[in-house]
Amino acid sequence: MTIQVITPDDWKLVPASERGAPPTAKMLGMLLSDANPCLFLLEEPPNYYTAVHSHSEPEVIVILEGRMMFNGKWVGPGTVVNVPANEDYWHATGDERCVVALMRPTTRGKIRRAIELKAPETVA
Repeated sequence: MTIQVITPDDWKLVPASERGAPPTAKMLGMLLSDANPCLFLLEEPPNYYTAVHSHSEPEVIVILEGRMMFNGKWVGPGTVVNVPANEDYWHATGDERCVVALMRPTTRGKIRRAIELKAPETVA
């Protein structure tokens, strides 16, 4: 693997269909590395919401531009979010787009969407 330096001038975010993402993927993005670690730049459009989901692998999300609400807390540029494997989360944007760097340091893994998540156990 070679060293890559990507500045905002190098961001060439394209629709999911043009970068070979699954048909359900909607966000603009840019795959930086398909190897381990897998690294993407993704643009969350304004007023965008993702339902609760998790991934089978850990993720590191770095906010590069804009801000988003992550599990109920507003985070802005420079924020690093470390998500352990199989931890449920959601995020949303406000009136502006948000660009994030998303890294899965082991493998791409599998996503579990809200309908696939187990219901929380009730306490007796």
